Amino acid sequence: MAATDASLTDTPMDHPAWMRRVFESDSAEPDLDRVRRVGARFLGLGFIGYPLVSITQIVAAAPLTAPWWPPVSILLSVGPGILLILASFRPGTAWLGPLALTTWGGYLLGVALWFMAWNGTPLADPGDSAQWMIAFCGMPSMVLMLIHTRLGLISLAVSSLVANISQQLGRFGAVNADLALEIVWSFVFTGVFLSVVLVAIRTGRMLDETREATYRAAANAAATSARDVEQARIDAIVHDRVIASLLAVEPGRPDARLAAQARSALEELARVPTPTEPVAGSARDAIRRMRSAAADISERFDVEVVMDETDDGLIVYPAEVVDAVVEAMSEALRNVLRHAGPDADCAAIVHIAPDSLSMAVVDNGTGFDPGSVAPGRLGIVVSIRGRLARIPGGRAHVSSRPGRGTTVSITWERP
Repeated sequence: MAATDASLTDTPMDHPAWMRRVFESDSAEPDLDRVRRVGARFLGLGFIGYPLVSITQIVAAAPLTAPWWPPVSILLSVGPGILLILASFRPGTAWLGPLALTTWGGYLLGVALWFMAWNGTPLADPGDSAQWMIAFCGMPSMVLMLIHTRLGLISLAVSSLVANISQQLGRFGAVNADLALEIVWSFVFTGVFLSVVLVAIRTGRMLDETREATYRAAANAAATSARDVEQARIDAIVHDRVIASLLAVEPGRPDARLAAQARSALEELARVPTPTEPVAGSARDAIRRMRSAAADISERFDVEVVMDETDDGLIVYPAEVVDAVVEAMSEALRNVLRHAGPDADCAAIVHIAPDSLSMAVVDNGTGFDPGSVAPGRLGIVVSIRGRLARIPGGRAHVSSRPGRGTTVSITWERP
């Protein structure tokens, strides 16, 4: 427990681990706290109920003690029980340690006062009970078991010893050889209930540990996924913008559009995606972006639009969908310039619909065998297929044969 005394030091005191477990509640353990609160409530009822069911024994043994002891012993049992019940409705369990020690202290005080109140005479019938509090000598240990197993066992040993000594004195007038056997019986009888408490505590702790492990695994998976997405974004930018700009450099005065493309690549690499970026855009804006991207790659490229009978200003697409389609189209057009041949014709056709966005980039160039593309090549795997695969409803397909041209189909359907 990190407690400070402002008058002495500003440094937290380093208390032993067992003391922290007794007096502190770990807010990261909601199931364990719930088990402890319910257990404390149930055991509090036991402290109140035992005097009620033992009223006959209390009255029968009253002549052995001073008149003040029976009501005081009842108060020392019922008082902590009421406090346990009331505190169990509070959040957390920081109160449980002090109250558990209070119940044990109250029990020991009640038994200790019996020795003071006893008039020295034994029962006429040794078969009767001389001291009613022996009936629940294991109750304080069960409360302490909620916070610390070893402390619960110690309390059971001490309570059993003093309670059985008082019982033998009241019954026989002296302690006899049966004391050890009676203490063992108290351990055996109470041990069953202590085991139930221990299992409940361990179950609550296991549930909390399982939840924490699940949250931690989910956080790690989310972090890994975010790193993978960012890595894929950087790979695509490097391939689509940086490498493309470097490959386009030729001797002589650099093209102004190439310089602008290089600046755009550097800005995109430095950009950190944020949740405040636009989440949607109209189909009209998407068409404008496609035509602008195609013109930036080459003046010979244009984008033809096929649209249903709907105003393109009324159709809205998620921003990530438009980004993926535009970048995948741009990579397909760059591939046409690099690989299709100088005489190849190319058409880029986009189909606009309320619940879908699709396009095809078709050329009649040299073509290639898709199966022969090395796995490490980023163009098709990352820049085209990968981009569409990362958005729900997106997909891309590349169809080509040597000498028969290439068709890149890009499709997104609203989930």
